[in-house]
Amino acid sequence: MSADSTLGKGESGQLRRNTIGLPGVLFQSITTMAPASGLAASLTPAVALTGPALPLTAFIALIVCIFLALTIGSMAKHLPSAGGFYTYISNALGQKVGWLTGWAFNLAYLLIIPFQLLVLGPTADQLVSQYFHISLGWFTWVIIFTVILFLLSYFGIKVSADAGVILGAIEIGVFVLLSIWLLVTNPGNISLDILNPAHSGDPAWGGWKGILMGMTFVLLAFAGFESSVPLAEETINPRRTVPRAILLAAVCIGLFYVFCSFAAMVGWGPANAALYGSPDHADPWAEMAQRAWGPASVIILLAILNSALANANAGVNAVTRVLFAMGRVGTLPKSFAHLNKYGTPDVAFILAMIVALVCSLVPGFVYGPSLAFGFLGTILILPIILIYMLTCISVVVFYLRKHKDEFNVFRHVIVPVIPFLVLLVVLYNQFNPLPAAPLLYAGPIVLAWLVIGVIILAILSVKAPETLAKSDEVFVEGEE
Repeated sequence: MSADSTLGKGESGQLRRNTIGLPGVLFQSITTMAPASGLAASLTPAVALTGPALPLTAFIALIVCIFLALTIGSMAKHLPSAGGFYTYISNALGQKVGWLTGWAFNLAYLLIIPFQLLVLGPTADQLVSQYFHISLGWFTWVIIFTVILFLLSYFGIKVSADAGVILGAIEIGVFVLLSIWLLVTNPGNISLDILNPAHSGDPAWGGWKGILMGMTFVLLAFAGFESSVPLAEETINPRRTVPRAILLAAVCIGLFYVFCSFAAMVGWGPANAALYGSPDHADPWAEMAQRAWGPASVIILLAILNSALANANAGVNAVTRVLFAMGRVGTLPKSFAHLNKYGTPDVAFILAMIVALVCSLVPGFVYGPSLAFGFLGTILILPIILIYMLTCISVVVFYLRKHKDEFNVFRHVIVPVIPFLVLLVVLYNQFNPLPAAPLLYAGPIVLAWLVIGVIILAILSVKAPETLAKSDEVFVEGEE
């Protein structure tokens, strides 16, 4: 079916085909993972559980995410669509489950933007205050970076994707350079004994309990490698490019995490791992940079700023494409399928910008930027985990039902079952033990969002069942 036969005239149109190649698609995933801020923020609290064996935990998480990337790639191969997981799961588990998946995805990715604005605002204010003695307030910088995001994304995917390549390369380069510096200047601490699980923070099961519990934080740092999926309709040869980008993002950033976490343990000193990320050493990477580079350590702060900006930019790209796809078939307001002259879903884009401002400024003022950051992060990771798990189930069903001639037990059963089980443990650890408020409210907020989705779905099923029937359509033609 051609896109024109489904889309209405005037308000809806096609996303610009063959606009971005593998580098742009790859860095869409990489920048959504935010490797610099992931390394500095998500991996730091893991050390309390893993001890100096953090690189071992990162390596195991890398293997799990490679399996998950292969799982997602198996769907992307046959279903190149801006709907992404919404289209995948509609094809495998039915349009209703698929619609709820798109609804959950929108919550997660709408919140990625304010989530990173709460990094950008306070960090930029600290930087300018420290070096230029000017304090504009974190909220002023949130507004400034929202304008920057607007300029990066409104004028088309090519501008945004090119910016993602540049921003992603910068943050990775800075942290790799510092990691090499730490290894060269601390040769006495280099030892494979760092990888011994017996050194973890929890000695149960020969130290493996600490390793497995710490993996929760490490897996969170990987979240986002799938975000290139909604760019399929704007990608050159999407059936081939998107699966490659997903796998390459997981492998490249996974190796980055393994290498940099090993360098961090060497630079910090394995014997001092208990102090890594403690209240008196809350930002160990900044401390190591200060010891290594002195005043030039400001580069690390700039890299984290860059990482957060790139992450927010990638989040805008992903969520606007899913909103576009759901608006295109009528399961959300048709206005979301409107494109500006640059091929950007502008109505969806403006909504994302409004949500970004409100959801960064309001909780930021109520709880403070730091606690608000953790609050939004806790909310957005829950639907992402659920979507990953549903995708693992979908691969089995999809290949048995629609591509039985390609079905392979290892590729389409064993590969998805491994990440499913690991993610089940991660999800369990989100609620056991229950966190303190406001993080405690994350679960009920996600549940309320899903209940609202079920109500909308029930209305659609009665009043517009033909729109749900379009949820599994693919709008890219061509040979697979």
